[in-house]
Amino acid sequence: MAASVILFLFGGITLLLSLQLSLGTLRMPGSGFFPLLLGLLLMGLAACQTFLLWRRAGAGTAESPTEGKAEGSARQVLIFMGIIALATAVLDLLGFPLVAFLLMLALLQLLGVRRWRDSALIAFLTAGASYILFVRWLQIPMPKGWLGL
Repeated sequence: MAASVILFLFGGITLLLSLQLSLGTLRMPGSGFFPLLLGLLLMGLAACQTFLLWRRAGAGTAESPTEGKAEGSARQVLIFMGIIALATAVLDLLGFPLVAFLLMLALLQLLGVRRWRDSALIAFLTAGASYILFVRWLQIPMPKGWLGL
């Protein structure tokens, strides 16, 4: 349950920080529009998970088979949030394409992709696709950083 509460708080922080960016409109979303939606989505999903866990505990249902993994899961959630926070902190400095690549690379390693070559390839393709989608196609202004992309 601690992981879902932490995720709810992380969603709230994401929502609050996104309000400092330009939200734009539905037709022309600004750089804060998608983080706002992400924060709302995280908060909603975490609230649902917390409610389900609370209801299960109140009904006296036996613990899930992943009970022993709860401590590791909470640790993974905290590391995940730390990676996201670090990526957010260096976004203006490094720029969207590089941060997207590094973020995806770190998250893939956290999730257990063992081969660095595979992680790097997936991260490169994901960063490239998100750059093409958001910056080129949707024309959402993203921080360029020192790469100038």
